[in-house]
Amino acid sequence: MKKYLLLISFSMTLISNVSAFTLIDSVKVSSEKVTIPIFGYDDPVVFASIPSYKDSEPGVISISSVSNSSFEVFFDEWPYLDGAHSEENVSFLIVEKGRHQFEDGSIWEVGEFDLSEGSAQQFFSESFPHAPHVLLSGQTQSAKEAYSLRVSSVSALTFGVTINRQEQESTKHGNSEKVGYLAIYSQPNNGLTDSGLAYSLNQQAINQHGFQTINGKLLVQEEQSKDIETEHLLETISLLTIKNQTFAQDITHYGKDTIALRLDTDSNFEVDPGDSTGQYGNIALIGSNGLDESSYSASQSYGLDSASGAFDGYNSSAKVNIDANSKINRGIWLTTSVQEHWLQVAFNRQAYITSFRVMLYPGASDPGMGVKDVTLQVSDDNINFIDHESFSLVKSLDQLIELTEPAVGRFVRLKIHSTQGHSYRAIGELEYFGGFISSTTTEPEPPSEVTGSTCAALKEQNPNIASGIYEIDPDGNGGISPFLAMCEMDVNGGGWTLVAHHKDGLESIVTSSPVTASEPSVLSSEQWLAVRNSMSTGMMFIDEHSKISFINESKLNSGNCVALSQSNDLSQPIVPFDTGVLWQNEGTGCSLSGLDYSFISLSVKSTSRGDSYMRAGSSLYQHNVKFDLWPYSNGVYSGYEQNTLLYYIK
Repeated sequence: MKKYLLLISFSMTLISNVSAFTLIDSVKVSSEKVTIPIFGYDDPVVFASIPSYKDSEPGVISISSVSNSSFEVFFDEWPYLDGAHSEENVSFLIVEKGRHQFEDGSIWEVGEFDLSEGSAQQFFSESFPHAPHVLLSGQTQSAKEAYSLRVSSVSALTFGVTINRQEQESTKHGNSEKVGYLAIYSQPNNGLTDSGLAYSLNQQAINQHGFQTINGKLLVQEEQSKDIETEHLLETISLLTIKNQTFAQDITHYGKDTIALRLDTDSNFEVDPGDSTGQYGNIALIGSNGLDESSYSASQSYGLDSASGAFDGYNSSAKVNIDANSKINRGIWLTTSVQEHWLQVAFNRQAYITSFRVMLYPGASDPGMGVKDVTLQVSDDNINFIDHESFSLVKSLDQLIELTEPAVGRFVRLKIHSTQGHSYRAIGELEYFGGFISSTTTEPEPPSEVTGSTCAALKEQNPNIASGIYEIDPDGNGGISPFLAMCEMDVNGGGWTLVAHHKDGLESIVTSSPVTASEPSVLSSEQWLAVRNSMSTGMMFIDEHSKISFINESKLNSGNCVALSQSNDLSQPIVPFDTGVLWQNEGTGCSLSGLDYSFISLSVKSTSRGDSYMRAGSSLYQHNVKFDLWPYSNGVYSGYEQNTLLYYIK
């Protein structure tokens, strides 16, 4: 008999008024399968948050029997264990399949695909502006044994995925599993859903030692069917936090042992109080905790009433912090510009903020210059700020505001949306309380310990190797130093090295190592020559719609205008007439006229006639010499259907 979880045992939050998104908070999930009802969907996909760590036996959240009215779930321990597992806290994000765009500009694409044993490459329905954050969740349990899903090589077009089971040999599985994916692009990595619910996106490098978050310590947990050793290389994790629920996915495959992610909710930050000043323990006073005038900034200030004046320990002429030194100018921050503003302090390490205090003197408070609606924001890079919590302050000379959950970040910003009635905005003194995170995040280790002469050689050595960044040495001893390269190991037989990422409309070409699918660039001249000279198969091209083209080695080296063997520097392509090309063959002359030419363009503003680089900077033509694989409905020109290409060689 199925066990149904009653709706009263958890809360459901609709994240969209068209029921495309539902967040189900804090469900108790054990090894006993339960059925969770849902409503308002035609084709839902279910994503589980990272399970808690109440019971330390390793395993995964198993989702199955997904329909438009319910799904089944239980905690599935690895087969070598006894299977009995105590309750864990898990939340679920239910999303309608399709591509959704929020009013904040973010794009959320949700889909499903079938995955058998091993690895595969999955393409998005269309390209993203940049590599999105990707989360996976199994939707079936066909094999009756636990499995985890790992992501690698995320680009704007595609991502790699691998299914892992316990390491100790178990039953061979012929059935495929249905896997759901959620890909999220948000340029600032945070925003609001259309219903006003704040979310944030982040990446961290973690291993078995974990990374402390507000909600607990996120850690990698290896299963131990083959050996008891659980040391794991650092993996990069994509994190989605929504309504204080943590969804995460490992997006690298550096360590090869089978893992799953867990969230130790009983773990807390180790907080160093730092230099606590004044009545309540203010950590933001100028002169304390390494802060000076350059540590404070604002969106705009009036005259000498700069940001630092709100952190000097003075509320106008009144000294309000016994540990303060001299007053800065008038001892206030003031702006007369009518718009939203912000006031910020840049700490030297991650601050742990539990509350803040806002003071104002009567001369500014009485006419309504005090702030009213505010949002506390935090950031670790001073670029991507996360809305932590919003408040509506009363008209007061002195008020202390407690945060619902502590805020963590190096850069702490108070965003001011409105005042108590006046067009001017003023703060006499702003204090922050809490402390500082005493532990630091470990930097990721090098991408892979696997090395080989080329991506093709790596594929030959290990047919099951995943796509990713590897160290290669194409010209061997005596040549250039080994370097990192992006290897495509799944598409078109695998073993392809990414040498260029180019698109229409670029004004210049930059080099990078490795070239990735995230940003346009090319390999340096010496690296390109080393890879090109090892070519044995040809070149492959993948566009932003996942369409694949291929031309063989013989045709490339027989170009009568530009043979591939003549292209020695990808950052400075040859220009036979008026377009920069990697390869060109033409029946008569080399002027790209007469409809008797074929070429691979790699052109920018300086290597193009007029604005042709806007349309054909990255495109393929095949009038005379034909490509061996051509996916476009136009028989001769790819540019009608694409404007971005990934250039691979093998």
